[in-house]
Amino acid sequence: MKQLLAALRYFRLKLLVSSIRLLVRLLTPPVRAKPDTVLRVPSRGADRTIRAHIYSPPAVASEAVGIPRPVLINCFGSGFALPLFGGDDLFCREISQRTGHVVLDIDYRLGPENPFPAALNDVEDAVHYVLSRPDTYDVTAISISGFSSGGTLALVVPTLFPANTFRSVVAFYPSVDMAKDPGERRAPVDGPKTGRSPLFWTRLFREGYIGDMDPRDPRISPLYGNNMKCVRDILIVTAEYDASALEAEEFAKKLKGDGQATGGQVVLRRMRECGHGFDKSKKHVAARTESYNTVVNLLNQSSADE
Repeated sequence: MKQLLAALRYFRLKLLVSSIRLLVRLLTPPVRAKPDTVLRVPSRGADRTIRAHIYSPPAVASEAVGIPRPVLINCFGSGFALPLFGGDDLFCREISQRTGHVVLDIDYRLGPENPFPAALNDVEDAVHYVLSRPDTYDVTAISISGFSSGGTLALVVPTLFPANTFRSVVAFYPSVDMAKDPGERRAPVDGPKTGRSPLFWTRLFREGYIGDMDPRDPRISPLYGNNMKCVRDILIVTAEYDASALEAEEFAKKLKGDGQATGGQVVLRRMRECGHGFDKSKKHVAARTESYNTVVNLLNQSSADE
């Protein structure tokens, strides 16, 4: 009976999420990423690899050719359900051009077909790939970033590795508490209602991702964890019209209060008159520029301090 109920639940999730994916595909412009290279990263599963878009920094002086470069691993926003890989193309390109980092944008798996911890495992495997290639990547200068659900992953993955594996963490409008029902969350400022995903979608995507797992598991909801001392610099960017902002800001303040950043800093930026995913909108070019500049400055300062 349990197996039958599980199968019916999966069928329901698959049908509903597939319908939403189709709707999103019909109503939004297609993602057209232009990476320098497409890489297949080995995974823990022998029968599959993980796709990664590679963004390379400008050509360096001849005497520096062959020197391992700092690397930023990026996790796209998906709600853990929507196949929006490549949507951070502008961010990845800008970071590679302005900071000298090689950027790896990771195409992690999604629910409900691949529920927790599949996405987390894929990003973790990508980190192990980078660590295994010290001739290509500066393994003392690894940073990780992410947007929305990808920001959640960016906050969780460093806790799976020894201290000082990561130099910096950047999380844009992450969800840090999946134990709270989405309907109970409130944005710092009551902004426009248009452009927001229906609560039904959020609940559905969460069910497809975590199923019956404990939502207070720190690998799902980083707000309940206490292991970010392994990172030096942390930047969390929120938006005042976003319902996930207050929890993310609470998390940032918790990190500051606990002195979690090892010898570095915890930076919190709330973008005014912006909502979730603001940097992907043509209406918020100024906010996107400001927030991306903050990331560039953090990464460049972190490199200069070495």
